Amino acid sequence: MINRNVVISSCALALLLLAISGCRSSNLSNSSSWTKLKVLSDKEDHPSKIVVDSDAVYFITGGTVTSLNEGTNNIKKILLKDGTVSVLVKGGRVIPDQMLAVDEKFLYWSDGGNIMRVPKSGGESEKIVPNAPKPDEIVMDEENFYWVIWAGEGSPPSPLMVAPKAGGAPKELTPRYAGTSGISIDRDNVYWMTGEGIKKISKKGGEVVDVYRNTSKSPSLGLLQDDDNFYFAQMDSRGKSALMKLNKKSEEATQLAASINHVMDFAADADNLYYFDNVPGQGSFGGVALMKVRKAGGSPAEIDQGTAGWIRYLAVDAKQVYFTDIARVNAIAK
Repeated sequence: MINRNVVISSCALALLLLAISGCRSSNLSNSSSWTKLKVLSDKEDHPSKIVVDSDAVYFITGGTVTSLNEGTNNIKKILLKDGTVSVLVKGGRVIPDQMLAVDEKFLYWSDGGNIMRVPKSGGESEKIVPNAPKPDEIVMDEENFYWVIWAGEGSPPSPLMVAPKAGGAPKELTPRYAGTSGISIDRDNVYWMTGEGIKKISKKGGEVVDVYRNTSKSPSLGLLQDDDNFYFAQMDSRGKSALMKLNKKSEEATQLAASINHVMDFAADADNLYYFDNVPGQGSFGGVALMKVRKAGGSPAEIDQGTAGWIRYLAVDAKQVYFTDIARVNAIAK
């Protein structure tokens, strides 16, 4: 069964080819593409996962053999008020995983086998969840973390995991499933996407319930939700995906956008979904467009477009969309 991580892995060679000529360079800054973006930080070492709160942008750098030698396996912070860039976690020979989460006091990260936290104002990291099976996508409420275990091609089925934010041992929340590709929560339940569709379980555990059955032979990928709807990507038999909305009451699935790049993040605010899509006619190695579409429906709108190099991660706040490329952290007004 295909999951989002497998799809991402299959694109790794393509991304590597795009990256060969651009590592830690400012070549993209000299391009006429991405005419609307503001570069928050340049000449970074392969910035990846990115999260944002009202005060700052947080992102991971490094992850290569060169990074080990140069000490750039870090987690960095950009203050939104003045653009100051600083190192929040000096990873050194520890490579921070591509997993971040933030709340009022702490930034949470993983070293591949433990969940760590560091004060957002700076300081020493502390291990709060030891022996945590490699977190991939993670969500949290006031009390707990809930996460999907990273699964590469050929990985065995795995459960969703839960662990207390205050610190403690992780536990398996669900039976083991193949093809898990997205996770979200509401007040009472945890929801996740498998190749079979959307499932849910009480945060306290118990019976697994099918929320949505995927009748396609191709997988559904990713998962976001609000009070009224779920949002996900639906792949077709040609490997292309559409952005879908599933009404929680009627259980009706409707298409919001005919095309979305499903190996890249998509994000939401109160009114819109933000996502990347390949520029038509340019192929897999061509440009990529940052798009938005209203949750209520309507025609998708392009925010900007440009070079695709190493783009995957995306975050939004009240005013801007943020994403990383092979050497930069970027912001674009909504």
